[in-house]
Amino acid sequence: MATAAAGDGGSDRLVASRPGVVSGWIGGGDHLGLLLAAATSLTAAMPTAVRYLLADLGGEGAYWLLRPRSRMARENYLSLAGSATSARSLTRRAFRNYARTVVDFLVLESLVQATREAPGMVDTGPLRRVLADHRAAIVVTPHFGNWDLGAAITATAGRPVFAVADGVGPPAVDRRVRAMRERVGVTVITSGPSSGREALRVLRRGDVLCLAADIDHSGSGVGVTFLGRRVTFPAGPATLALHTDSPIIPGYVRRRPRGVHEARLLDPLPGPPPGSSGERVRALTQQIASAFEGIISQEPSQWFAFHRLPAPPPGGDR
Repeated sequence: MATAAAGDGGSDRLVASRPGVVSGWIGGGDHLGLLLAAATSLTAAMPTAVRYLLADLGGEGAYWLLRPRSRMARENYLSLAGSATSARSLTRRAFRNYARTVVDFLVLESLVQATREAPGMVDTGPLRRVLADHRAAIVVTPHFGNWDLGAAITATAGRPVFAVADGVGPPAVDRRVRAMRERVGVTVITSGPSSGREALRVLRRGDVLCLAADIDHSGSGVGVTFLGRRVTFPAGPATLALHTDSPIIPGYVRRRPRGVHEARLLDPLPGPPPGSSGERVRALTQQIASAFEGIISQEPSQWFAFHRLPAPPPGGDR
């Protein structure tokens, strides 16, 4: 990471420039970037059991402190849990699991290697078969398990992998997180006005695009039935697939006992029947939602449902 350096003008120049240097250092998040680097080193030195114990404590604290997120998650889990009491318990487990996923990110490189070496825990066969036909592919996942690890495992299939993701914190932190992802073979496309065009270029080159596709940030996406509710999912994955004739491959990574992770890519979705463009987008998006239901049902506490699931507007269930 680049840092500010003093020139040869003596201590008076250094002192005079210090306020500007310090404000720029803090404003750019350099101090947080250094904290992230220190946390990465400390986490790498910890036994897995200690790492997860600390994560569980942090996740439990977050459950109680982040009340709006906890309440939103309980509402989302209610259809899975069956009762308010069970939904509350599921939410607490999900917060602890999410905290474990965060600390796992700090040791992502070693985690990729450990997952690849675990007998029977990785299956990228469906993607490899698509790539063997010289086709691009879209890998979709819900916010479930360790999706960064999933993208890294996808990158072992032999084709460049790109993932659309939000920026993370101030610039210094975002640069470090981006570099950590790039070291495991994943190039980040930052969410924004140009991300759709960049995603199209990826697919037209025949590469692999990874998307977490269960959050419709705009609230104006496609209406689907998901976990017994009518909600909206983003239209982007289906639209990109239909424009580029790229198959959609659902995938997931879930944590198993003793810190082992299971990484699976499933068979490509069958695709929509003939119809108008809008009808085909809706049908393919529903296929994505149904695939996600199957993934989440394996271990609901590893679905991080801390976000609002927008309902289609009255009379506008596209």
